[in-house]
Amino acid sequence: MGAGGSTVIEDDDVNPTVEENRVEEHPRAREHGRASVTVCRDFAKGSCKYGDRCRYSHENGASSAAGSGEKKLCRDFLKGNCKYGDRCKYSHDQGGTPGDRSHIPCRQFQKGHCVFGDRCRYGHDGEPGEAQGSDAITIPMASVHVVKRQQLSYEEAAEMLQTAETDCMQRLEALESQRQDLSAEVQAMEPEERTKSLGVVWQYGGRKKLAAGVARWHEFAASDSRMVEEEYQRWKAAGSSKDPSSCRVEINTEGGMRLSLDFHLLTQMSVGKKGRRGLQRKQLPSKAQERCQPFFSAVLTVVGDLCGKLEEVSGQLAGMDAEESELQQLQEQEKKCIEALRPSIGTFVELSIFCGANAMMEKLEAVLGERHAASLGVAAGGREMRVEAVCKAVKEAFQIRAYGKGLQEGESAWSHLRPLVFGGRKFYEKNMLELREAMVKFRGESLEKKRRHAFMAAGTLLHEYSSDHAFQRDLRGRLGKLFEEGLNEALRNNLDFVTVKSILVAARNMQLGDFSAPVSLWLKQRLSSSLRSQQPVQTVVELVQSAKDFPGLDGVAIVKPLVPQIVDKCQRAILSQQLSAANVNQVGLFAKILGSAFDQALFESLKPSYEKHRAMLTEWLVAYTEHTGAELPPYCMNANQKEAFDLLRQAIEAGDVEQLKRAAIEAKTVPDLKSHEELCQEFIRALDILKEQAHMPPGWDLEDLLGTEKMFRKKPVNAERALQLFQVLMTSTHQKRWTRDRATRGDGKKIADAFEVARVTEVQNQASWENYHRRREEIVRECNPPDREPYAPLSPDQWQEWSGRVMTDDIGNEIASACRLSPLDPRCNEFLFFHGVKPQVADLIAENHFDISFASKDGMFGAGLYFAEASSKSDEYCQPNEANEFPIIIVRVILGRPNYVDAPKPFDDPGRRQLEHSCMSGTYHSVIGDRIKVSNTYREMVVYDHYQAYPHFILWYRRS
Repeated sequence: MGAGGSTVIEDDDVNPTVEENRVEEHPRAREHGRASVTVCRDFAKGSCKYGDRCRYSHENGASSAAGSGEKKLCRDFLKGNCKYGDRCKYSHDQGGTPGDRSHIPCRQFQKGHCVFGDRCRYGHDGEPGEAQGSDAITIPMASVHVVKRQQLSYEEAAEMLQTAETDCMQRLEALESQRQDLSAEVQAMEPEERTKSLGVVWQYGGRKKLAAGVARWHEFAASDSRMVEEEYQRWKAAGSSKDPSSCRVEINTEGGMRLSLDFHLLTQMSVGKKGRRGLQRKQLPSKAQERCQPFFSAVLTVVGDLCGKLEEVSGQLAGMDAEESELQQLQEQEKKCIEALRPSIGTFVELSIFCGANAMMEKLEAVLGERHAASLGVAAGGREMRVEAVCKAVKEAFQIRAYGKGLQEGESAWSHLRPLVFGGRKFYEKNMLELREAMVKFRGESLEKKRRHAFMAAGTLLHEYSSDHAFQRDLRGRLGKLFEEGLNEALRNNLDFVTVKSILVAARNMQLGDFSAPVSLWLKQRLSSSLRSQQPVQTVVELVQSAKDFPGLDGVAIVKPLVPQIVDKCQRAILSQQLSAANVNQVGLFAKILGSAFDQALFESLKPSYEKHRAMLTEWLVAYTEHTGAELPPYCMNANQKEAFDLLRQAIEAGDVEQLKRAAIEAKTVPDLKSHEELCQEFIRALDILKEQAHMPPGWDLEDLLGTEKMFRKKPVNAERALQLFQVLMTSTHQKRWTRDRATRGDGKKIADAFEVARVTEVQNQASWENYHRRREEIVRECNPPDREPYAPLSPDQWQEWSGRVMTDDIGNEIASACRLSPLDPRCNEFLFFHGVKPQVADLIAENHFDISFASKDGMFGAGLYFAEASSKSDEYCQPNEANEFPIIIVRVILGRPNYVDAPKPFDDPGRRQLEHSCMSGTYHSVIGDRIKVSNTYREMVVYDHYQAYPHFILWYRRS
């Protein structure tokens, strides 16, 4: 059992049949088998989901009303939008179609005073004042004042019409000055002032109403209205959501009240109080509409009074006892009265068109009536008068207002402008000429606005009557003549392109005809004139652009015959530098219109002047081709070539080695360096100067060195003669002398019987060589002082005293010659020596040079760079690579003035620091440690300045 005593049925035990019949607990089930008399609203809508089980009645609502008498009419059916159809409980059988009112009796007609007469949309069956049907309204006669109208005689009708005409004329004469002033004032207004609203005000509904269904509206205070408008615009910008959190806002009014506004429902209520009021947003009229409103009201009043009199007379013409001629006179007098309205009605219509006051037009047509409105041209929205007003506006838009209208005979506009230009006259601290320019500019802008407004009005009128082909044909014919005359006048006066283009575009949009021929001729004449004159290229560009942009014109056909003149003008502007490289986009338009033919013609015209104005023309042509995408002419460098050429030229003129190096490296990176002959010659010239000033060996290919920023290269030595000399060098300097360094610093193995050269790599390092060469020049000067005997070269006797000549002396110069290197300089005692290293160290020294900071302070002769004249000595410090090849560096070393040391223990006497100081102080340049004399081993050469050694070759050899 469940909590409420009801039986719980498991899912498996459910009987579908039983379940469907269990309706006694259904909330919509019938009570005790009796159906409710209340009609089911869901059934009436056609969507009751309970069917026969519903406890409300599913009978047609008409049956329930049958017993209560005649059914009422369905108001929604009369409006044409009853959604219930045949299920509706109200009657749909009153005759007529939905929305038709002719079958409904007119209440005002039954009372005897329907003002609409035959134009009333309700039924006027029977006699006026006679109630119809059982539902007719019965009015107690005691409450009705019966007015009996007597039949007018001819004389009375004529007098009434005469009086009405006289009264109308007097009242219209009183409005004549206002009519003329308003017409002139509104036409002088800017188009925005005529139609643009002066703003928006917000209003809320009052408690008391003016009439049934007509609310009384009150305006918010100005500050409150602005606040509400800001919130409203914010809501509109957010998408006009119906969500209460979005469409509702609370504000504090100027009076201290707090209001809640709902922009979706357009209601407002005071916070904390009940009751809602309506809310509406009212658009204020434009300045012109506000100014014309009194005139509109006055004219409507006059017209209404006159038409009332005419209606009263015309209603009794049928029963008047008068002759046919008298009736015709009355009709003529009636027409005369209507014609008296024409000037004011014309101004009324014209002003309403200018102001966009369409509601005023509708009111005027309703007051005049169909017959009088048609005779005055106000019918159908005042179409004929609108045509006249539009044609008048278009004609005025084309009027050319010439300057200097008030000049006397023999005077010119310049005679009046001259004092403003040279006299410096001012008006309230403002220059008079500047004021005049501003006024002329403002005048032109105002005319353009009026012209645009007139074209817009004409286009709107054509669109409004698009289905009336005859009317459109006639109107287009009139407008076409006006446009043709106006366009010709504009072309004769050489108006600006914007004005001519706007006229042409408007005529094209309104399908008024093809006016391209006179415009094409005018553009061609203007273009020819600008090419012959001293006007800048910019003017020609603007003309060509105009020819391209004008709708319906073939710009190429206009410009193409004048290509030679355009090219000539561009060439003169380029060579005179009036058209700089920064402004090539001006000329780029010609290429877009005329294609590659213009580019080729322009390039050919500049070719004779290229040699004379190379730098300027190269810059201009490069900028032009980058802008247009054209190919550079063969005689001109591209952007990269031009930049490299300028850098080379500047470096050559400066003569600076570093600048030459940077310029040569930059030029080397240009992909098409060799494609331009002049650039290639300048590059070779720069290389020659750089090689000469950097004192590079003659065998070095400087162009190959420019591949990297460091200008470093390892070049294999492949010359057979050079390799033979290196083998002689290794063999001739090989000695079978074992030292302790072979055991302590080498591999401790026996001395090889011979060294076999495997390969040789020449080291070309421009920075290292430059430093080495600079130091060599210094030592040459120090070794050859002008005031004493030179220290170099050392004499043969001196070398003999120091255990003999250097073993590499003779072979060194042969190797230098075979490898096309500068010869060894005897003026500074320069020789080739050996330096043994590990494989991984050889390449580091070649690229980064020797570094004295890594020298060991515990060396026998101090912290210096140690070199040997015997290959077997340096072999002690070498280690093999994976191929069992040993590297040895052949170094170019400057001994300068050597400090000869043959002490057994030089590290003690004279001592390491003393030896270092002897060279670093400038007394000596190197140390020769003669260990042959002391222990019959090897001589060692030591320098303490790493710029005194240059690693020239890396020689790889095998021991055998």
